[in-house]
Amino acid sequence: MKTIYVVGLGPGEPQSVTLQGLAALQQAKRVYARTKHHPGLRILHHYRIPYKALDIFYEKGCTFSETYRNIARYVLRAACRFGEVAYAVPGSPSCAEKTVQLIRKQAGRYGITCRILPAVSFLEAVAAELQLPQLTALHVADALQPESLLACPEKYKVIIQAYNRQVASTVKLQLLSLYSPAHPVTAIRGAGLKRGKKVATIPLYAMDRLPFIDHLTTFCLPPRQKHGLHDLLQVMRKLRGKGGCPWDREQDHRSLRPYLLEEAYEVLGALEKGDMDEVCEELGDLLLQVVFHSEIAAEEGHFTFYDVVAGITEKLIRRHPHVFAGAKAENVVAVLRNWQQLKKAEKKERRSLFTLETFLPALLRAQKLQRQAASVGFDWPDITGAWDKLQEELKELNDAYKNDGEARIEEELGDLLFAVVNVARFLQVDAEQALAASTQKFFNRLRFVEEKARAEGGEMSSFPLAKLDEWWECAKKHESG
Repeated sequence: MKTIYVVGLGPGEPQSVTLQGLAALQQAKRVYARTKHHPGLRILHHYRIPYKALDIFYEKGCTFSETYRNIARYVLRAACRFGEVAYAVPGSPSCAEKTVQLIRKQAGRYGITCRILPAVSFLEAVAAELQLPQLTALHVADALQPESLLACPEKYKVIIQAYNRQVASTVKLQLLSLYSPAHPVTAIRGAGLKRGKKVATIPLYAMDRLPFIDHLTTFCLPPRQKHGLHDLLQVMRKLRGKGGCPWDREQDHRSLRPYLLEEAYEVLGALEKGDMDEVCEELGDLLLQVVFHSEIAAEEGHFTFYDVVAGITEKLIRRHPHVFAGAKAENVVAVLRNWQQLKKAEKKERRSLFTLETFLPALLRAQKLQRQAASVGFDWPDITGAWDKLQEELKELNDAYKNDGEARIEEELGDLLFAVVNVARFLQVDAEQALAASTQKFFNRLRFVEEKARAEGGEMSSFPLAKLDEWWECAKKHESG
């Protein structure tokens, strides 16, 4: 029977190998070790168990992914040839061992039984040496998978496979986008070993300067913050649960609608001011609304917050084939065109690519519809056509004002505003934000004139227009000065 026994060598000392693992190593027809650079292999020497280390694949492989695939393929072929083989890996087979994952995934195709023999992982040794909390409070990150380094900042982060100073430097640069340069980092070499163990705590900026970094070194960072997304969800469940907050428990999707809109506008206001602390706070308030609606939906059996996250993640991957699936999109226009086609394919019951979201304010609605039309090529070749259309609509409005009634004037004014939005799109200006900025500017000048009038002992209405215009010009100069 073709069988692969995957044996963990433990965190370091040969005594960490279990009796079950030792028996498998002794009875296997062939024994392979992922790397020769692990002190646990001394147990094979002690019992005179012949083995072959597979470090040659590290020397030949261009990437770690390629190396791991080649090692897994080699072990699988050995099992096909010799029947029973043992594959020894550092630590535990179930903890951060990519080759083991590949072997387990592919074994069935070859008719091979893959038996994972439990072992003590490096994680237990590191946690014991550094007196870390329970394992559920830890997040293991692979130095060779940068996307994992920034996850779970509310947990202790344990970083593996930063096996030299160059890799540690790459890890440091990634971490500095989330952690402060002074954030403490503890490096431990040889966790679980009786001799040769080294421990040092340094600031993050010096992480790659330690002289003893090698394949037995693990880095640990304490939490960056107290709470994470899981805590937010727990708080919301408690607020909505029995004995929670009466106000929160009474809310439903309809009653929360004004708050959702309000929080979105407050985010826009904070962005307009450029106050990043306020932006952070307001984004939190907006996130609360997403969590609130998700929790209500979960209570009603519709969906959970995790479904929301999974849905948008899958959508982003699906709608960016030029990033995730090897498709090509040379420019933004091509991206938008592909986006619309993918949306149509996703919702086959929808006969049209175009939607008119009447719940949006009119200006935003016009912008979105124009973008949809442009994404399928229904657009002016350049801004010249949009300028000409703007002039045409302005003339038609003027004609309507001179010759027609209110209904025609309203229609032509709407056409003019729609043409203005089109010009703004070509100029890459958000019409909504542009109008908001101009309204704010008008408000500031108006308040300036009002204060001037009051300083002169009266209200604006008590002064002639010429005087108000004079103060208005002063307001403009005050802005530029």
